[in-house]
Amino acid sequence: MNPAQKKSGSSTGLIDAVNGRAVRVHPASGAYYVPKTGWAHFRGRCLDALIVIAVAVILMTVLNSLVQNLALGSLSLALLLNDGLFFASLAGIWFVVLFVYGMVCGTLGSAGDAAAGMRSVRIADGTPSGAWLGGWRAVCWSFAPLYLLMAFASALSGGSGDTFDEKFTAVDLRSGVARGAAPVPDPEPAAR
Repeated sequence: MNPAQKKSGSSTGLIDAVNGRAVRVHPASGAYYVPKTGWAHFRGRCLDALIVIAVAVILMTVLNSLVQNLALGSLSLALLLNDGLFFASLAGIWFVVLFVYGMVCGTLGSAGDAAAGMRSVRIADGTPSGAWLGGWRAVCWSFAPLYLLMAFASALSGGSGDTFDEKFTAVDLRSGVARGAAPVPDPEPAAR
């Protein structure tokens, strides 16, 4: 198998009967899948980013309120008097929220996945990343400006790249193949 096939799954010469997009195959399992389009993938990941930001801001606001009202006793004083410790606590909240959201994404799927009708899976066999790897992948997403720029570029090019890691892809759960319909032969290569 060449590196291009490893990255995007093996080409099959088949298309999805519902949306007409190319069907790929997971090399290890032989299962068919249709990669999600770039714009839907981008919108789903933006929704995920908004959720993570909202939850983190709420928790940071609660921490700030507790510190300002001295509700945490001596810890409130320590956080109030030491800006470095306070900002380290805020960063800790950010990364914990990211990691927990990633753990949920790796096992159950994210809210952005559900809204976009996609699921992030391993190209090799179609399995999700799992909690531990999902958490670490989410921490890597925290470098959002670069990630969103790359996802936007992928969307412009019509790609469906789910990550910088070549092991994962976003699978379209609304495709006919995902719903059990058989793929059909691609008429374009037959016309050549």
